[in-house]
Amino acid sequence: MTQDRTKEGKAPNKAFVFSVMSLKQKVRNAQALFYTLGFPIMFTVIFYFVFSNMEVQGPSPGPQNAFDYGFPGMIIYATGLLCNSAAIFFANGKKNGMLERLDTMPVGRKNIFIGGLLAETWFVILQILIMFGLGYGIMNVYYKDVGMMLIGFVIAVVFGIQSAGLGIILAAYAKSPEAANGFAMMYFMPAIFASGALVPFESPIVYFFPPYWAKQIFLQITVDGDNLEALMKSSSLATSTEIGIPLWGGLLILIALTFAFLAIGIAIFQKKTSV
Repeated sequence: MTQDRTKEGKAPNKAFVFSVMSLKQKVRNAQALFYTLGFPIMFTVIFYFVFSNMEVQGPSPGPQNAFDYGFPGMIIYATGLLCNSAAIFFANGKKNGMLERLDTMPVGRKNIFIGGLLAETWFVILQILIMFGLGYGIMNVYYKDVGMMLIGFVIAVVFGIQSAGLGIILAAYAKSPEAANGFAMMYFMPAIFASGALVPFESPIVYFFPPYWAKQIFLQITVDGDNLEALMKSSSLATSTEIGIPLWGGLLILIALTFAFLAIGIAIFQKKTSV
């Protein structure tokens, strides 16, 4: 009984140790840092100069330009890049033998997955803090109030975890970091545009992509100031229509998709004969 308790007690520590090791390796990788942190900042600055001069008719105080409505999409774009980051990191771990060495030790596949996911979670929190500082602190992006902004922060973290989980799943089937990045790009880039997160448009296709749910909930809560009982809209366009699903229902869909990706990821890593 004591031995079982000891083993059970060590399991979370193994995941934590692996997450710290993973995070240190990510921080040392300048190319990965630029890709996951630099790209969102660069695109946010570009979008700011393009759309901040496009005025919109809104209440005062309230959103006054198109960038206020576009910034939630930039947040989702930034956190969605964790799909690529996680896929490349785990594929590199396979290539350099790190995961193979861990697989010969009493670490456990589940702890490898959870540890990697925890490292990506810490990273996505840092990424969101940087984006929030850039948008709300420097660019003066409109938000309803601090409470709504904190809810938006949680939504972005949930979506980031979902993206990282999917990236780890893709890495399990990739034979090289290049292939992992290719798989992630083949999913993420079509998804971020087809969801209407970056460039809003009216089409039922947006509902089939997770970035739509994250971006639309984030936007309606932080910019429009809607409560969770309000109905979701089809986009941020003036012509958008209500889709009959309340924001809390959309949030449940987002959380369900996140848990589904995590469950699939854990199952894959436990069953595959080689990581």
